Amino acid sequence: MAALMTPGTGAPPAPGDFSGEGSQGLPDPSPEPKQLPELIRMKRDGGRLSEADIRGFVAAVVNGSAQGAQIGAMLMAIRLRGMDLEETSVLTQALAQSGQQLEWPEAWRQQLVDKHSTGGVGDKVSLVLAPALAACGSSLTTRCQ
Repeated sequence: MAALMTPGTGAPPAPGDFSGEGSQGLPDPSPEPKQLPELIRMKRDGGRLSEADIRGFVAAVVNGSAQGAQIGAMLMAIRLRGMDLEETSVLTQALAQSGQQLEWPEAWRQQLVDKHSTGGVGDKVSLVLAPALAACGSSLTTRCQ
């Protein structure tokens, strides 16, 4: 049985040296994140965005490196081509984690919250309030008067 040798030296490899012939080496680093134009083309052409792609897009929007036209093009591509359930879930989570998050005190958890509504056309508070409360572990009942 032959011992592994460091190429060109005739010596065994040092501990942690993965460059020798016949060794497996370290796995390739993650591929470079895709640029926004590539992501837009991929979605426009009916491709599926990976979690890294979606999180990269959201990060570019949040940090201001995405141009308005790029954001609009991506949103149009998503609207026209759609997203599968996993893409939608990742996008929702990435958006939710991109800003400040509310956290109720522990004593408030599992509280039942009641929101009164006049039932008017302009009442859109429930659309925002219900998921916010659900994310914090509370239930919401809405009553129209």
